[in-house]
Amino acid sequence: MTPISRRGFVGIGAGLMAGAALPAIAPTSAAAAAASGTISDVKHVVILMQENRSFDHYFGRLKGVRGFGDRAAGNIPGGWGMFNQPNWGGRQYPWKLSATPPAGGVDGETLAQCNGDLPHSWTSQHAAWNKGRMDNWVTGVGNTRTLGYLDRGDIPFHYGLADNYTICDAYFCSTLSATGPNRTFLWSGKVDAGSKDGGDESGLTWETYAEALQRAGMSWKVYQNAQDNYGDNGLAYFKKFTDAAPGNPLWDRGMGSVPKVTGSTPDDIAAAIRADVVAGTLPQVSWVVANEAFSEHPYAPPGDGAHFVDLVYRALAANPEVFDSTVLFLNYDENDGFFDHVPPPVAPPGTPGEYIDGTPIGLGFRVPMLVMSPWTRGGWVSSEVFDHTSVLRFMETWTAALGTPATCPNISAWRRKVVGDLTGVFDFAHPVYGVPSGLPSTAKVIGQSTCGPLPNPAPQDNALPAQEAGTRPARALPYQVNGNLDRFEFGAAGKILAWFSMTNQGAQAKRPAHFSIHPHQYRDTAAWQYTVDPGATSTDYFNIGLGSGSGKYDISMYGPNRFLRRFIGDASKAGKAIEVACRFAVEPGTGKTAVYFKMTNTSAAPVTFTIRSNAYRSDGPWTYAVPSNSSREDYFNAVAYNDGWYDFTILADNDGTWSRRYTGHIETGAPSISG
Repeated sequence: MTPISRRGFVGIGAGLMAGAALPAIAPTSAAAAAASGTISDVKHVVILMQENRSFDHYFGRLKGVRGFGDRAAGNIPGGWGMFNQPNWGGRQYPWKLSATPPAGGVDGETLAQCNGDLPHSWTSQHAAWNKGRMDNWVTGVGNTRTLGYLDRGDIPFHYGLADNYTICDAYFCSTLSATGPNRTFLWSGKVDAGSKDGGDESGLTWETYAEALQRAGMSWKVYQNAQDNYGDNGLAYFKKFTDAAPGNPLWDRGMGSVPKVTGSTPDDIAAAIRADVVAGTLPQVSWVVANEAFSEHPYAPPGDGAHFVDLVYRALAANPEVFDSTVLFLNYDENDGFFDHVPPPVAPPGTPGEYIDGTPIGLGFRVPMLVMSPWTRGGWVSSEVFDHTSVLRFMETWTAALGTPATCPNISAWRRKVVGDLTGVFDFAHPVYGVPSGLPSTAKVIGQSTCGPLPNPAPQDNALPAQEAGTRPARALPYQVNGNLDRFEFGAAGKILAWFSMTNQGAQAKRPAHFSIHPHQYRDTAAWQYTVDPGATSTDYFNIGLGSGSGKYDISMYGPNRFLRRFIGDASKAGKAIEVACRFAVEPGTGKTAVYFKMTNTSAAPVTFTIRSNAYRSDGPWTYAVPSNSSREDYFNAVAYNDGWYDFTILADNDGTWSRRYTGHIETGAPSISG
């Protein structure tokens, strides 16, 4: 998509310039009075997909999410921290775009708002991912702006929505590619990844979800200006829709335009939504498509996008009964080439429907997802794994509950296993109705946005950014993951196999969990990808012998919600005869689940292990003398005293190269707080 020019901002309607903080709406609607406490209370789903922003780029500094302060951020090849990215001949941390000194006659904030786009094709996205190594952002994208970020001062309205509703910090775009393929996933559940740039944007022939809704008898509509939508209506990629004529529901609901009455596309879209809301004719499902200038695609200021989101939000709030029964999903199609530090879950090689010529389709990198509804109020975070097909899955679950099931036949079996349906972010039993007070105004930012050909911002600092202090309430997750390096096997010709196990077991293990294993030093191989079903264990081995470290190893295991294991050592040294096994079990003193460490010494001499807490508790360290051919076990009350969080490093006195790190969260089935 081509950049917008300065002329794209001419003609903004007076109504757009008048945005202000929303008034409170009393929770007295009929929808509130008739609530059943189930998903059936949802009467309307509104989907607004904006453009081209990564999670870290927008929300890396937001308190209580998996951002720049992530203790489980992991490492990249060479042992560097994930945020310390190669910068051709040097290194570069994420840097604040608006810290750029004035240039080209504008200040740093304007440069940040008007920051241009980056390469984000199938090729460049896969290059940045680098087979899971996550170390090729600057060179893969070709610009240090990949590491540029915004914060609360730049996008206060976005942060205000996160503070009042629910943000998802494990929501990934669907494919390591560009806008078109990701929007095709949103509207239909799959792509033809073997075609142009990971998926064509025209002539597609499979069924869209709009057609599934039509077949089920559910009302639906796209709110857009078809002549000013930046090509972002994914239904227009499908032949049935482009071939349809006025009078055909596919055209009338999917391809037509809102009335053009103000001379401003954002105002016209908001006016059309408001009219339907006030009249009580808002469809059960609505897709909203911005024009280029308000899409948040780089060159289109986030402040302008915030104003469009605010317009849609205020239009829905025009009728309390409608607002109190509506879910508004705000997500972003892809990351545009902006850095994100969390490795995306990728299907194991050979997974049907998820690979093209040996290259994975997705998931892509994290993008923002905010869920606004009465059932997602309170500044929550959900760390369940989602992607764009999760929006379709939510509607599948919802329409089934209404007795009019609309099923998407295109979503792959692997995505249905690994990716959630978004119902876990809702608390239908405890809604909070009305509009929260104090959401920031968006008018001021709009007034500052005058973009044109401007100098590119350049890094002014090179240190890990500080994340806002504090936590936020966290939704329960359907996983209980654990992992260990179990043993070494020594073979002929210097072969040494390191055996790993990954488990997803316990009462809270209700969905499959994705794991990946990443070597950081001594071998230059891609990350390995795994899917572990509830109640299951997956094992694998890796040669760390001759030609692959000659016994040396530095390997991490990643899983959902800040799960991290890091194993460092040298299997040719004394550490080959010691090991630690981590497990979870109820501790009898408190009746709560604790994390247990069993330290085993099979050497001929005693070994002293030291356990140190890296976070969540300030006591310790703890030492354990383990005689030859013996074991000792101890536990730590993570649930009773630390909200389920743990982060420990274990060392041994017989081998200075040997260490183990165990980080994660123990699920209980109840809400918690972020780590």
